[in-house]
Amino acid sequence: MGDNMKMLFLDIVWPLYLADGSLIHRHELVSNLVKLKNEVHIFTTDSSTLSHLDNIRCHYVRPGSLLTLTINYFRSSAGLVGSESFDVLYTRNPNFGFLAGLFCRNRCKVLVYELNGIPEDESSLIKSRSAEEKSLLKRRTGGLSRYFSSAKSRLKILILKKALDFSDKIIAVTPGIKANLVSAYQIPGEKITVVPNGANTSLFKPLEQDACRKSLGLDPETLYVCFVGNLAPWQGVEYLVKAAPSILSRYPECRFLIVGDGVMKNELLNLSLELGIEDKFIFTGVVPYDRVPVYINASDVCAAPFILARNAKIGLSPLKLYEYMACGKPVVASDISGVADALEASKGGLPVPSENPEALAEAISKLLENPELRADMGSKGLSYVTENYSWYSVAKQVDGVCKSGLKG
Repeated sequence: MGDNMKMLFLDIVWPLYLADGSLIHRHELVSNLVKLKNEVHIFTTDSSTLSHLDNIRCHYVRPGSLLTLTINYFRSSAGLVGSESFDVLYTRNPNFGFLAGLFCRNRCKVLVYELNGIPEDESSLIKSRSAEEKSLLKRRTGGLSRYFSSAKSRLKILILKKALDFSDKIIAVTPGIKANLVSAYQIPGEKITVVPNGANTSLFKPLEQDACRKSLGLDPETLYVCFVGNLAPWQGVEYLVKAAPSILSRYPECRFLIVGDGVMKNELLNLSLELGIEDKFIFTGVVPYDRVPVYINASDVCAAPFILARNAKIGLSPLKLYEYMACGKPVVASDISGVADALEASKGGLPVPSENPEALAEAISKLLENPELRADMGSKGLSYVTENYSWYSVAKQVDGVCKSGLKG
């Protein structure tokens, strides 16, 4: 195969039905690694997933309950590793990285582990709680449950540490993750390469706004603010809801598109009801991945109001930021490491203090009142992402890390 690699991608690559960040990452990375003429073996519950691409080798895993799926997956992967050898074993899962280090060394020349976050030591989380919260936690949980919870946390960190030690190369998606690995896990810095997330610039691209609105049944004359993503606590969507009354006082015709689903949906719906603005919000629920660009392009401004918890320590390389920009839309986002850096470098949007609905409202209103500024920032963001954050450029960097391991 010359300089091309035979890779085992040791994670399940699910069919791309939903706009889930982890799923998108796996799907796009594999799709672009094979464009670089590598032979990539994947496991999937749908044999049609990516099978149309040259150099993809799909290994079917029969779906079922979580336990059944796990058993089937390990049976399939163990059979493959037992019968074939690979240049590179690549995984984004600490459990798989740990097991690969134990059992797959003689079948794979290089182990590469990609890290997208750091599991928190539970003791540090307990320390950060107020005395009242600690007392409530103590009343709600018995000593035994606390013991097992703490033991589980310690086990997760031990497995991660072993997976990192076993790996020949480590890819971190943010500089903050790399810094944490060096300081807290004593991993040599030269073993770690920072490779950020990307955007599918063939799918996420500028589309005609009126046509997008027509296809979604949206008013062609209304201003729209859009959020796309999992409705999870760390996304900070509640601050966008809290910012809405101030925005609506200046632009009463404005509407808010909340594209996605998650555990926070009912809470967000209730908050909009309490504020008397429920008719200004459109909660779409789950949207297929290939339809997400239509919602982004139908909008005037896109928001990413991340909260500090979980995000500030290691920084972010958020898919949504790059996807917004790839569609040529101006972005208002929290000034967290990684996010603020991208906005500053691209001039594609406005960073605002995290968890501050007043600042969020002010920045969004500034863009809504100035179509020229929106167009200018959208154009600059598009150029920046196209040049620096396509999934193809990400895959080229990953390809380089893997090959440097083979040469070393």
